[in-house]
Amino acid sequence: MRSVIYRIPLLLLLFGLIACEKQQVPIITPKPGTVSLSLSCQGATVIDFETGTELYGMSSSYPMVPASMTKVMTMYIVFDRIDKGFLTLNTKIPVSEYAAMRSVNPGESNVPLNETETYSVDELIAALCVVSGNACAVALGEFLSGGTESDFAGIMNHYADSLQLTAHYTDASGLSDGNSISPKSMALLTRDFIRRFPVILTYTSMTGLNFRGENYSATNGLLPGKSYAYNGCDGFKTGYTNAAGLCITATAQLGGKRVIAVVMKAPTSVLRYRDAATLMDYGLTTLLNQ
Repeated sequence: MRSVIYRIPLLLLLFGLIACEKQQVPIITPKPGTVSLSLSCQGATVIDFETGTELYGMSSSYPMVPASMTKVMTMYIVFDRIDKGFLTLNTKIPVSEYAAMRSVNPGESNVPLNETETYSVDELIAALCVVSGNACAVALGEFLSGGTESDFAGIMNHYADSLQLTAHYTDASGLSDGNSISPKSMALLTRDFIRRFPVILTYTSMTGLNFRGENYSATNGLLPGKSYAYNGCDGFKTGYTNAAGLCITATAQLGGKRVIAVVMKAPTSVLRYRDAATLMDYGLTTLLNQ
């Protein structure tokens, strides 16, 4: 009886806090008999890369704003088009006036792009993975759609539907708060990406980049040599906007086992990485002990 007496006020307190913050994400507690990882984020999952099985989830089916993790779909489409023969890593991508303007916006993550120059797909993908360059995503989206970034969002939604993801896109870069995807769908998209195009790990594992004479450091703090380095981590994508909070999709391999973890709407960068590490620890321990 004692646990019941304390549980009711605690639940009332939680629901009161949710109401004050106008938070729409449901609080989903672990099923009886399952472990609680005490995460700080509002949505999370970790899956087995081999099977796609969810090993742990918290609000994992609920769509949330992904911020720059949106770029994973943008890059997935690029590699799918390469696979189908429509372009190569050496294809030169032009830069529109809009993309060039975005590339020097001080409020966005970017590398500078010049409207009078072209850039290879390889260059732009590297800048997307390392620097999270918004304008690079815009340039690729405009090129692939033959129109605007909004036109490319239609293509992204077609891919999301075909992959049966709980997702909706309104831009290529993730700046818009209109983008949404569930943590589990984010993990499954990343799994499919790595399975189909494992070369992407060559890009997501880069800890730095020299982009036309300027040096940049990777945004992913879980990579080797970074502040929150996680053993075996070789990607995948970070994100941040006010609406999305701090997000990350991360993957690591240990003892022949690979997991993919997703953290959405963490309150701080430190807690984003801590939650991701906790999820990957749990996932890898579960798989290695089977």
